[in-house]
Amino acid sequence: MAGDLIGLVKCRRQGESSAALSYILREDTWGCGHATDAVRQFVPFIFAEAAVARLEAMHHPDNPASGRGLVKAGFTRIGTADFHAGDGQRVPYPVYELHRRTS
Repeated sequence: MAGDLIGLVKCRRQGESSAALSYILREDTWGCGHATDAVRQFVPFIFAEAAVARLEAMHHPDNPASGRGLVKAGFTRIGTADFHAGDGQRVPYPVYELHRRTS
C-alpha cells in the first residue's frame, strides 16, 4: 500500500568524527533497491547535519545482497569484525566505510 513503512535507516555516532549506519527493511521489499536508495539519500544528510567525516556499516555474513547495496551506495569493504553468536561462537561480519568528500 502507498505510504506504508517498509524500513528504516539510522545512524549512531561512534566518536567525534565517525558514525555507524544501519538499516532494516521489511522482508517482502528485499531485492528492489530500496536499501541502496535510502542509504544514498541518507548519507549526504548525515555528513552535513552530524558533521562526521566517516561512516561505517556492516551486514550479517548470510546477507551478501546488503553488502552489494552498500557498495552501490559508495561504501568500500575494509575487513571484518567478529560478533558473538548466541551459541558462543564468533561470526565475522563484513565491515564497510565511506568518507565525506572534502572540497
